[in-house]
Amino acid sequence: MHSCDVRAEGCSVVARKEFLTIPELADRWRVSSRTARRRLIATRTKVLDFNDRGGRGRKLVPLGAVLDVESRQLRAL
Repeated sequence: MHSCDVRAEGCSVVARKEFLTIPELADRWRVSSRTARRRLIATRTKVLDFNDRGGRGRKLVPLGAVLDVESRQLRAL
């Protein structure tokens, strides 16, 4: 189970989130929000922005894009 799975209190159904915010992504990757944003920019990942151009609005990243970035960033042990 990924950290993006959410379990509501008193509910046995697990709802999978379709989008993650930058802070949620930073927690998932165990980095700062700034580093998470830089990784998204470096990989040219499309991000949904709910603010005017250039503003500090809420940004959402599709889960599929996150999984794609993670698969490209994996290191061989």
